[in-house]
Formats: sequence, structure tokens, C-alpha cells
Amino acid sequence: MPNPFDDPQPSRRKSAAASRKQKHPREDPIFEARHIEWPLPSTLPASLPDDTSGLKSNNNRSNLVSNSLGNAGYLGGFVGKFMGQSSNERQSLGSHPLQGKSRALKAPRPHCVASANGWMVALVESGSVSSPSHIRLFSRWNVRRNIHQCMIVPNTFLQGLSSSSSANSPSPSSAKKGRIVHVFLDPTGSHALLSGTNGDLFYCHCSSKNVKKLKGFGLNTDGSGSFRPGKAWREVSSAPSSAVQRVNAVQLGLTPGCHITAVAWNKMGTERSTGKILLGSSFGEIYEYEIEAGEDDHVGVSLNKKEELLPSLMVRLNESESGTGTGTGSGGVSGLYFSTGEDENSGIVVLAATSGINKQTRLHSYLSMGKSHDSDGNAVDLRNVFACSDNFSSRSFMELPGAINFAELIVCDDTFAMRTETGIYYGTIDHSNSRNVPWNKRGNGILDAGMFSYETASIPISIAITSHHLIMLYETNELRFINRVAKKTIQKEYVDWVALTHSAGISAPPIDDGLYSGHSELIMDVRRPDQVWLRKSRSLMHISSTREDRDVWKYSLEACLKGATPHGVYSTPHASLRRLNDDKHMDAEFEHAKLLCTNSAQKAVVTAARAEFHMSHGRVDLGSKYLAQCPSSLVPFTETAVRLALPSLGVEDKRHKRESKLAYEALKSSNLGLIAYLSDKMRTAKSRNDSVACTMIGAWLVELYLHEREHGKGLILQADDGEQKIQTINGSHSAMQQFLSSNAYNMDAKTILRILCSHDVAASECSLYATSAGDIGTAVNAALCNSDYMAGTLDALKVLADAPMEQAEPFYYKHAFTFLCRAPMASAKSFLGRLRDGLNATKLLPTFMRYEKKRSQFTKRDGTLVSTSSRDIGEIQITESDVARDNVELRIADREKSHAFVNDAKASIMFMEGAISLGCKSTAIFNFLVSLYTELEDESPLHHFLSKHVSGSAAVPGLKSRQDTPLDLPFALRKVLQSGRHFRSVIKLYMGLGLRQRAVELAIKVDPMLAKELAMESIERDEKKRLWLMIAKGAAEDDLSEGEDLVSKVLSVLKECGPDILSIEDILPFLPDVAQIDLFKNEICQALSSYSSKIDDYLKEMNECDQTCNGLREEIRRLDDYTTKMDADAKCVFTEKRVVDEKEPFYVFPSGFIALESALKKEVFPYLNKTQQEHMQSLEIELEALRSKMKKTFTNESEGKSTEDSEDIYRLEALQSELDGMIAAECPLTGTIMIESIDRQFCDSKEDEIYIASDSLILEA
Repeated sequence: MPNPFDDPQPSRRKSAAASRKQKHPREDPIFEARHIEWPLPSTLPASLPDDTSGLKSNNNRSNLVSNSLGNAGYLGGFVGKFMGQSSNERQSLGSHPLQGKSRALKAPRPHCVASANGWMVALVESGSVSSPSHIRLFSRWNVRRNIHQCMIVPNTFLQGLSSSSSANSPSPSSAKKGRIVHVFLDPTGSHALLSGTNGDLFYCHCSSKNVKKLKGFGLNTDGSGSFRPGKAWREVSSAPSSAVQRVNAVQLGLTPGCHITAVAWNKMGTERSTGKILLGSSFGEIYEYEIEAGEDDHVGVSLNKKEELLPSLMVRLNESESGTGTGTGSGGVSGLYFSTGEDENSGIVVLAATSGINKQTRLHSYLSMGKSHDSDGNAVDLRNVFACSDNFSSRSFMELPGAINFAELIVCDDTFAMRTETGIYYGTIDHSNSRNVPWNKRGNGILDAGMFSYETASIPISIAITSHHLIMLYETNELRFINRVAKKTIQKEYVDWVALTHSAGISAPPIDDGLYSGHSELIMDVRRPDQVWLRKSRSLMHISSTREDRDVWKYSLEACLKGATPHGVYSTPHASLRRLNDDKHMDAEFEHAKLLCTNSAQKAVVTAARAEFHMSHGRVDLGSKYLAQCPSSLVPFTETAVRLALPSLGVEDKRHKRESKLAYEALKSSNLGLIAYLSDKMRTAKSRNDSVACTMIGAWLVELYLHEREHGKGLILQADDGEQKIQTINGSHSAMQQFLSSNAYNMDAKTILRILCSHDVAASECSLYATSAGDIGTAVNAALCNSDYMAGTLDALKVLADAPMEQAEPFYYKHAFTFLCRAPMASAKSFLGRLRDGLNATKLLPTFMRYEKKRSQFTKRDGTLVSTSSRDIGEIQITESDVARDNVELRIADREKSHAFVNDAKASIMFMEGAISLGCKSTAIFNFLVSLYTELEDESPLHHFLSKHVSGSAAVPGLKSRQDTPLDLPFALRKVLQSGRHFRSVIKLYMGLGLRQRAVELAIKVDPMLAKELAMESIERDEKKRLWLMIAKGAAEDDLSEGEDLVSKVLSVLKECGPDILSIEDILPFLPDVAQIDLFKNEICQALSSYSSKIDDYLKEMNECDQTCNGLREEIRRLDDYTTKMDADAKCVFTEKRVVDEKEPFYVFPSGFIALESALKKEVFPYLNKTQQEHMQSLEIELEALRSKMKKTFTNESEGKSTEDSEDIYRLEALQSELDGMIAAECPLTGTIMIESIDRQFCDSKEDEIYIASDSLILEA
């Protein structure tokens, strides 16, 4: 199929174009077209068979859509289904004029074709409207699947006249009022609406086989109506009445005399339901309606839930101008659209276009002030949009010049276009509901609005809109494609329909109604903006483009350079000036143009133009930034750097004479442009890991920063609000430090430090860079050179704290003493913070010992601080580092006077305590902490420490010491004793060493109550008695007590220890010789009573012992005469042999079982442990040896037994008794052996062994 946009006769201009082809080759057109064969029936069949199948066609039935009569039977089958569905209908249509005739179908009328989601719907008619044989067919065609369906639209006008006397001769003018003039299709392609001039509205669902008339539109078939008069919702929404009363006051049903001319579909609609939609009428009214497909194909829902299937009047447009109250004086609604923003806080926007002959063309806009969706994601009621209250909605309208019959309103991606008499009014829909930006001040809620004037005197008959272009169709079959950004025609095409029809091999259709046979129109797919159709009569053409955005970037760039807005937010008359001064807005416009580019070359051009634009307006920071992003082939580095550097040096650059005055003054005043350019180049070099380029550019940038600072110039930086601000000198320092820190690892540290020192930069600034560069030694030394010793030390500690431990650890040990002398508490905390990272507390111990030694010397003197003079920067020397040859280190003379000393007695203690709490187990740390504690006047820290780390278990006799503390107890004891104080701690150490007696001796002198507690803790009776005697003796030797007081103290000791430990006779030696006996008479009496009771107890125990001994003697005598009985034929329980017949010992158990000795040994032996088994074997060997020896003795001697024989017999009996105890201690079948053998196999007989062996042989086989 040829491209309809190609010249059908190219030879006419071949000679003229051939000469220009090489000079000016024509670029390929953006838009192309292809002819589509539309399976729209052109004739009705001559006969109506009884086939009840619907009219459907696919690829295999393409011959059924030709203009010939060969498919009349198939068409007749469908028509017969509609016209002969019931007996009554067959009777009434028996004499129908259609029977026996073949009728031509007219081409669709204007606005009677719609497309959405790959579906094409249309309405075709047959016969005159005033004729009873007038038939209307509704066509549905799936473009992608090529499935075509047709169905009859009921002629309600003729049905209404059939019952009247004028049915046979209806008036032509009245009949034309029932003609369908608009067809609408929702974005899903599932719901179709057909509007008639008499107010009828028909509905057809994609799954339905018939078209039905909706209630509330026009008259019913019986002549009645469903119209309920009332007011518009906007009029009653603010009335002082209840909600129910306001709803009941709303008009339901279409106003008589008008018809539906526009539909605003809901984007949230589904295949089953349209959701809330808006309907526009020819009287300039807007109705709310909803269609939901069900069993009856549709269910309409109005504002009043009690009244169903009726539209609700929302607003009457232009009613103030009409003055009629019905809107008849205003133009009809020619376009209607509403949508909700993607943001949940955005409102609902409604656009309505009204026009008509001799009527003013207007564009009305409504915006809801609330959210477009509720918390559940459901759309908010449309009534809020048309509410009269300013709290819910905002309303405005725009009057456009001229008047036009039908002003089309089309929308694509929130961009709309409206056909007017003077041009195309276009703009962008704004969903913002911010009250800070009133709509009327921003073009009535429309952003970037404008009017595109027609290039010719004629008005296009139809328009379409795509993502970047406007398409206009003229009566001369000329198509113009206008780029919306460039606002000019970029392609013109002429469609020769006659030549196209002949080339496609389509025969001419039958003669059609001449009024609209030549009408053309553009049809848009509301869901797919790239689907644009061009229709003329029954011919259909598809317009598409795969490169629509080919030149859009170029036009957007041109608009940016001119100050126009291809994609902005301004629509006021002063927009261009505001855009030029708003760098953020213009930057966004350039970014939008860059997004439209398709390759890197186009993006480079946009970036270069963007840079020059900002440079020309004096924004050298932004311009330099984008110059750095351009490729070197387009913007060379050397030329650009020289261009940015020469103005600040006062040198005129002859190569750039066209530099704007603003750019030249900005470059001359500071090096900001060059700094921005080099900084961006620095980032590029970092991304490539080019260390050489980074060092060169970085050195240049450092020089520029230092130059700006030394000359007292502030850097001009870009603020958040888009305005420029001058940074102070301190800010310049921060900017340079930020640059050095962020690029420390990409530049050569040695080079940068030499540059810094050549400009007399403070050591603290050098330390910051050295820290970032990883040169820890230089950073620490530079920080310590600070005249403020405390601040310098804190900076050095911060450097080490932020550095990796493997790099910082040597410098901790190296400068630890300096840190402690200047900031002891901060140093101790810093050391503690790095102990978990690997810092060794033991290696820091000599430093703390040195600090304590110096502190003690300082304390012995007058106590004044050692003052030092501040060090000048000239004392810093840059030399090679000891660690790495390439590093730089600032050497500082380590003289004693260069350190300020701070005396802090708590720093060392805090570090030692913290190290121990973190798990340090070093004995040296523990011992040094004890020595620090002993120097304190307060004993509580030392005693608390010893109580935590020293246990008193060693003082318990007979128990092994459990001291697991790293503390050296003897050292600690010596250290505390040398101090001559802290005796409670000495007592604690004595207890830790197990010297309870010495602890009690010292406690008697220090704290007698503590001595008593220690004595009570003793668990050995003799020791406990000895300790209490010491306490009693100490109480008796108290020099402060005499006479009765002394006796009372000694007696109180006797009471506290208890009568089980001491008695009155134990403490009598400690009492004075002249003491009166009356003072302790009661104690003596108690002692005598205790002795008497003890004697009675001893006598009772002796009697009990005598009885026990007598019982034991009787039991022994009874056991000597113990006998048992067994059967003469008793058998061994293990071998089944008669024990009498066997010549070996046997055992009879109380359970009744009898076992031979050999069998019993074999049964018991496996249950003995290894030691018992070995002992049993040794007993058997020794018994065997004794029996052999005794047998020889009896053989050789014929008289009596010798003394040796008696000893052997006694030994034999002893061994046999021991063996009996091992094997016959309990019955093997009823004792523990039986319990232990519960998990063993039953393999006690040969039969079982044979059975197991046979099973193993079977398994092996």
C-alpha cells in the first residue's frame, strides 16, 4: 500500500527537483500515513433471511465488507434478527418497505465516528430521515483484530409516531430532530453513547448485541418524559437548607429541546462502569451521569439515589449573559474534559468549551480546592467542583475572539487545543489547588496559554493534537503539521482521495447524500495519542510517526534562547522578561530540551548553548559549569580556560570579542567562573581516576582560592532561592577547606602543602588538608603548632580519632605526653575511645607515669603553671617524612618549654579505670591504679576498687585460693602499708591473701565491729574460737575502759560469739583479778547448767551405743547360723545343668535362682568396668596360685597344718569372699545387671546364633 502523503505524480516536478536534490536534500517527513480498509457496510440486503447471527467479520471474511451485494444475505441475517425478534414485531414489520429492496447506506455524518483503545465506532443511515424505512446501523470495528460488528439503532421518533394518525406522513423538519449527530466512545472502548437532536441518548456496551435508549434523555416511546424541573447544583449548593433538600432541588433529566453535544469521560472508568462522567448539552449545560453495565446492560445513578437512570444538572454555563435561566441564550458545549492530578493533593480540573453560530466562543474552567482522591483512593464527588462556595471550587472563563459553529476541544497528556475562528487556542492544564496562586492571575488556570494564528485565511475543518504537534485539516484535503514548540508548520501534505481509492483497488460507492459525501475529519484515540485517523466518507487513513520528537529538541532550544517557554510555568505578558532573569526556570527549560535529545551530539549542542546563554546574562558560575560538561571537540579546554582567566588579569581576549558586557564584568570581578569550570573538570578527572590531571587542576584551584582570599574578594555563590550572594572571607576559607577535603586523595599532598605554605597558610588549615590526604603525622604536628595549645591539642586528637587505627596508633604513642600535658582529661578520653580499636593501654602506661611524676614535681613547687610563648608559623619546617618518602611532615622542636602543663589528678585515674572496665588485664595497669589511689586522701575509691577485684575466699582454711584478678596483691599490700593509712584497704588485702588472723588483729585496732564480722565469717571452729579469743582479749586490753565497763565489754563479746564458741571459763583469764563475781554470776550459773545437761546427754548416748552394740552382736550370731533350702535336682539358670552333679561351687540367691560359679562369672564379667575386670582377673589368678600351693602342701605332708597353711587358708577365704562380693553381690536376673541389659539383643542360645547367622547369609546372597 503506497504512502498517501507521497506525490501520486512525481514526474511533474522531477526535472525541477533533480537540480536541487543534491544541494538541498529533502529530509524525511516526520509523519507518514497509510490507507486502512474500513469494513463499513455500504448497502443493506434485498432479503431478510431468518439467520439470527450478528454481523461480524474478520480476516477470513474480508470479502463481506465490499460495496457489492454479495454479502447482502449476511447483512440480512443480522437485520432479520432485529426486525423479526418477536411475533408482534414480525406482524408489524410484515409490510415493511425494506422487504424485497436493496438499500444504500450513507457514509457517517460529521462527529458520528469515534475511536478509542483500538476500537472504531460509527453510525450509518439508510434512507431519508422522514421516511418510515429509515434505518440506522451502529458499527463497531476492532482495528487490531479486524473484527466488525453492526447492530440496529432503534428509531424512537418513528416508533412514537406509529401510534398517531400522522405516522404515515411525518413532517421532514420534525423528523430531522431525531437524527443522531454525535457518537462518543470512552477510553476503554467498552461504552458508546449516541446522541440525537431530539434529546435521545443511546447506549451500547461492548458485550451487548443491541442498542438501548437511556432514561432521562428525550421522550419515552409512549410520549412521556422523565424530566424533573429544578435548579442547577451550583445554584442550590450554597442554599441555607439541609443536604437532602438541596439534592431534591436539583434538576433531573435533560432539559427539553436540547441534546448531548460533548462527553467528559472518567479516566478511572473500567470495562464494567464508566464512573462519574460529565455530559454537555446544546443549551450550554453540564450534567453528571454514571453508567454501569449489568444484566440490563446499564444502570444510571444520579445525585438523588431514589431517582435512578436520570442525569443531574450541575451548572448552566453563561446563564448570566443569557438571562433566561435555561442557558438557551449561550452557545452549546462543543468540548468537555475533566481529570484529576497524579498528586493526591491536587484538585479536579474541568474544562468546557462553548460555541455556536453568532455565539461568543468561551473556555470555562473549574477547579476543586480539595483533594481529588480520598484516603481510600476513590475519586471525590464531582459536585465539589461545581459548588458555589469558594472553599470547594474556583471558577473562571476566557472569551476568545470570533464565533464558530463547533469549537472542538481536544486534550493530549494535559495539553489541550481548541479550534476558534481566529486560531488555535492552546495551553497546559494545571491541577494545582494552591490558594497562594490565584487562577485569574495565571491565565484562568491554564499554563503556557497562547493563540496560534492560522497561516491561511481559511479555517481548518478539524484538528488533532499529539505529544509535540498540532494537526490541521482543511477543506482542500490539505494537512498541516505544526510543531507546538516552534509554533510553525513543519510539514504539509495533500491527500488525493480519488487517486488513493483507485490505487487501493476500491470501487466507487453508491451515490450518497451529497450534503456530507465530501466531509473529512480527524479522529483521535483518547487513550493512545499516537493513533490519529483521517476520514473522508468511507475512506480511512492512519497517520503515525515513529520520529515525532526528531526536531523537537532543536525547537525547544531555540525557544529557550529567545526567552520563550516550551515547557514552563509563566503565562503573563511579562513572562519573557521574568524567564530571562529566572535562572532556575531557564535551567529547567534547557534541561527539558536536553531530555528531548536522542544522541550525545544533540545533548552536547544543548549544553553548549545553555552555557553561552547563562554567560551572556552574567551567570558565569552556571555558564562555566555547563562549559565544563561540553566535549573537548566542541569546547576545547585550553581556549575555555584562557577565556575565563584573562578578564580577571585585565587582558583583553581578542578571540572572544563578542563576549557580553555582563559576562565580561563578572569574569573581571572575580575568578568564580574559572573556579566553577575547573571544579567541574576536576570531578571529571576524578571519575577517570586521572591523578595527574587532578593534581594539575587541583593546584590551580588552590592558587585561585588563595588569590581570592588574599585580595579580600568574596566568592559569589548561588543561593537556594536562585539569588546570588557574596560569601565572606571566612566563607572563602570554608570553601577552600571543603575543596581540599573532598579532593584530598586525588591530589599530590606534597605539592598542595608547598602551595599552602608559600601563602603563609595557618598550620590548622594545613592540618585539615593533611588529615583528609591521609598524612596523619603532618596533620598532628601542624595542629600542635597552634598558638592556642588547648585548641591545637584538641584538633590533633580529633585528627587521630578520625584516622584509621593502623595509621594513627604510632602517633598516639609518640605525642601522648604532649597531649597529657596540654589537655589531660581530653587526652584520656580520646585514648579510651580508641582502646576498642586496638590502642594498647600498656604502651601508654609509661606516658602516664611520666605525667604523674611531673605532676608531683609541679605540686611540690609553688603550684603555678609553666607559661610558654606561642610559636610562630616560621618555626614550622617541611621535611621528608620518616614513614613514606612522598609524604610531608611538619617538624616541631620538642623542647620542654614549648609545652603548657595542666595539673589534673583525675585524668590518669579515669584512664586506668576506663581501661580496666573495657577488659584490660594488665597487672601493671592494676598496680599503677592502686598506687594512684593510695596517694588520695579519700580511701573510698581504693576500698571500692579492692572490694570489686579482691575476693575473700582465700581466707577460708582448706579451700584453694580463687583469686583471678591481675592485681599483684603483695605489691598492693606493700604500697598501702607504705602510705601509713587506708587500713580498711589493708584489711581487705589481708583477706585476699588468706591472712584472716592478721586482718582481725588490724581490725581490732581500726574497727572492732569489722573484726567481729570477719570472725563470724570463719567456718573452722578452732580458728573461729581463736579469733573470738583475740577479740575478747582486745576488749579486755582497752585502756579506755575500767572496772565494770571492761567486764561488760568482755561479756558482750561472749554473748556475740554464742555459747558454742566461747564459754565463761575461756574469758576468765582476761577479766581483772579484782572483778566482782556478781557481774558475771549468771554466766557462771549458765555454764554449770550447760555442763550438767551435757553430762545427761552423754549418758543417754552411751546407753544408746550399748543397745546398738548388743543388736549388732545378735545379728552377727544369727547370720552365722543362716541356712537356705534348694531342690536336689536344681539346675543352673544359665547352663541348665544340675548343680549337684557339677564339681564346682554354685550360688543360691534369695530370689530362688541358682547359678554355677563359672556361668555366673561369664554373665557378670561384661557388666564390670575396666578396673573391676582387671581386679577380678587378678583375684582369680591369685586364688588359683593359692589352691595349687595348698594342694602340694597336703600332698607332701601327712600330719596337721603348719602356721603357713593357716595363713594361706585365711588368705584364700579372704580372696574368695572378695570375689564372691564382686560376682554374687546381687542376683543377675533381678538386680541392676538385668536393668543394664535391657538394650542388648536376645542371643543367649545357639539356636538364636544360628538364626542370626542364617539371616546374614541371606542378606549377603
